[in-house]
Amino acid sequence: MDKYKLKALLESDEGPKLDFKSKLSLETESEKKELVKDVIAIANSRGGRGYIIFGVEDKTKRIVGINDDNITEEKIQQTISSRCDPPVSIKFEIVEYESKKLGILTIYKSSLRPHQMVQNGVFYIRRGSTTDVAKREEIASMFGESGIVNFEMTIIRNANISDFDPDLINLFFKKSGIASEWDNPILLESFGIIQRDRENGNFYPTMAGMLVFGKCPERFIPSAYLIFEFFDHNRIICGNIYSIINAVISDLTSKYPRKNLWALFEAVANALVHRDYYDITRAAAVKISEKFIEIVNPGCLLEGNMVYNMGREIIPRRRNPWIYQKMIVLDEHNLFLRGGKGLRRIKKTYPSAKIININSQNTFKIILPPIDKL
Repeated sequence: MDKYKLKALLESDEGPKLDFKSKLSLETESEKKELVKDVIAIANSRGGRGYIIFGVEDKTKRIVGINDDNITEEKIQQTISSRCDPPVSIKFEIVEYESKKLGILTIYKSSLRPHQMVQNGVFYIRRGSTTDVAKREEIASMFGESGIVNFEMTIIRNANISDFDPDLINLFFKKSGIASEWDNPILLESFGIIQRDRENGNFYPTMAGMLVFGKCPERFIPSAYLIFEFFDHNRIICGNIYSIINAVISDLTSKYPRKNLWALFEAVANALVHRDYYDITRAAAVKISEKFIEIVNPGCLLEGNMVYNMGREIIPRRRNPWIYQKMIVLDEHNLFLRGGKGLRRIKKTYPSAKIININSQNTFKIILPPIDKL
C-alpha cells in the first residue's frame, strides 16, 4: 500500500470497512478468534474492500506502531482460513509510517458472503464502527444476494392457491397470450407462481407469486405494504404490488389531474419491485410534503451497481428479477418500459432530484422536488 492511500485511511473515521487496532497479537486462541471475528464482520458488510490497520489507537488515532516479530501473512492467512467458512481473501503487509511500523490487513470484497465463524457458527457484521452479530434478515439477505438462496421461489407453506387473485392471474395470462384457466397448476408452476414441496408433493404459492398475485400478501410477508404519508395524513396501503401501484396512481391523479407525476410513479414502482423483502422489519415508504417528495425502501443497490451508472448498463443486476418480469407484463402505465433508465431520466428532467444509496443501512432513497415543481 502506498503512503498516500495509507494517509487517507488514517485520516478517515472507523466504519463498516475500516477498523483501527493498537496492537496485533496471535499468541492466544482468544486473540485469534477476535481477529477472525473482525475480518468476517468487514467481509460481510456491504461495500468494496476493507482494512484493519494495526498500530493505531482507535479512539485517538495516535500512531503507536506494532512489533512485527513472528507475524507473517501466511500465519494470518492460516488463522483466518481455519476459523472462517468460506475463507476470506486477505493481504497483509508491514508499512513504515512516521518512523513506526503499521500492519495493514486488506480484506478484499467478497462474492462468497455470508462468512461464518466455524467455532461458534455465528455470522458477524459491522454496524458503523462496531462488530456485531448479524440479524436473521441480514443473513438471509446475504444468502439471497450471493444466489445461494432464491427468495422469490421460496414457498409459503401456510398459504394455498385460494390466496391468489384469480382476476389478476387471468389478466397476466391474457397479456401473455395464454388461453387457460387461472388455477391450472401445471401452468402456475411453469411460471413460478407456485412450486411443489419436495417433502410432501403439495403445491404452495411462492413468495414472488404471492407478492405479485396474492389477495393479501401482508398476511404471509409482514412488510408487504406501503407507508403513504401525504402532508399530515398517514395511511398504510396493503395488497399485491400491482394493486398498491394502482392505488397510489389513482389517489394522486384524482388530487392532481393536471400534473404529470410519472417520476413519482416510477420511483414508487421501483421501490416496491426492487426492495429487499428479506428485511421484514421495514416497508417501502412515500412521504409527500410541501418541501420535497421522498421515496425510500429497504434494499440498497446490489454489489457492483453504482448510482452514477444507473441507466447506463445494458443488463443491470436487479433484485427480484422474477417480480420485475411479471410486472412488465402487467404494467398499464409504462412504468417499466425504460428498462432501468427511469432514474437517469428523472435526474435529467429534475436536476435537483437526489438518488441516495446507503449501504450501511441497506436503504435506497429518491428525493424529488415537491409536487408543484413536477
